[in-house]
Amino acid sequence: MKCSSATTISKIALEANPTKPHLCSLHVVVNTRLLLPHGLDGIGWFTHEVLQRITQELSDWQFTFLFDRPFDDRFIYGDNVKGVVLPPPARHPLLYIAYFEWSVANYLNKTKPDFFFSPDGFLSLRAGVPQLAVIHDINFEHRPKDLPWAYRKYYRYFFPRFARLAKHIITVSEYSRQDIHKSYDVDLDKISVAYNGANEQYRPLSDKEKTSAREQFAHGSAYWVFVGNFSSRKNIHGIIESYDGYRRKGGIKKLVLVGNPLWQYSEMKETLAQSPFSSDIIFAGHLSAKRLTLAMGGAFAMLFPSFFEGFGIPVVEAFRAGIPVITSNQTSLPEVAGDAAITVNPTNQEEITAAMFALEQDEKTRNERIKKGLIRGEKFSWAHTANKVKLAMFHMASRQR
Repeated sequence: MKCSSATTISKIALEANPTKPHLCSLHVVVNTRLLLPHGLDGIGWFTHEVLQRITQELSDWQFTFLFDRPFDDRFIYGDNVKGVVLPPPARHPLLYIAYFEWSVANYLNKTKPDFFFSPDGFLSLRAGVPQLAVIHDINFEHRPKDLPWAYRKYYRYFFPRFARLAKHIITVSEYSRQDIHKSYDVDLDKISVAYNGANEQYRPLSDKEKTSAREQFAHGSAYWVFVGNFSSRKNIHGIIESYDGYRRKGGIKKLVLVGNPLWQYSEMKETLAQSPFSSDIIFAGHLSAKRLTLAMGGAFAMLFPSFFEGFGIPVVEAFRAGIPVITSNQTSLPEVAGDAAITVNPTNQEEITAAMFALEQDEKTRNERIKKGLIRGEKFSWAHTANKVKLAMFHMASRQR
């Protein structure tokens, strides 16, 4: 049988296994529980951007998407994709176990696909089929107290086992690749890197659009922006403290925080309550893709001094939006940012404040960062991510045939 994308498939398949040049009509079951109809975050975007490309390019393959609740038909990307809903809705560690170790395991053992692909890293220890995992990072191993007790217990028990069970692991940075290797004693040859992309909707805005953004998000004022979930490892409390220092030294721009709390985050609440400038700290909530483009592009600069990131997609989005970035000098962020961002020690609020003034008072520095950011942002694309994932899939497939 000849594949519809025979040239690409044959080349990759021959590299993986010279005796088996065609890998057609495979059946792949995919964990798609984070393709949520009311909005995508982080790993959900990764899942969407990668799968919509792969399912179209591999039109000879059959894909079964496993959802844990009713799904939106827009996530069924083609005639070669079927959606299946399995109970229960997996949104708590006890339900994770019920979902992956019973519902998913039973489905996989019954249907016997060529392999199971999980873009959020969750596998099934009871399933008797080959499994391919995307483990974005293992922040819970280094900062366990950032998570509620039940979640950290689940992650720290199951993910080392998932890593050893997986036939292959994809991760999103070289930092995470080395971290998984060292933390779980997994062979480096078993782990490949597929850098995240960024939505192509992000672009430098016109002056008119920037004025509209300031009116919509900051009562007409210029503003700093943060984008992401609110959790301790994102260092929102440090951003607020740094902003307080900036204001005490004469800064006048507002601060816009885009996102929602991921867990209970008392440190952020306490820092906000103690801030004398809390009235100028604006919580924009979760924004649609269109409004997020406006909020990002209309900002003076992004603040992203996170303690731990497997990649840090908002940094690349800010680059593409043509705004300068202040980010952390820890974990994967220097790898992603290169020399395009100002990197700081996330535990040092005075250093963050100084970086804010460096951008505000030195137009040359600001313009250089914007220029470098626009160039750097072009290095990351979802098409490139999907190609890397596809290579891993062919590697998996060639081993099964």
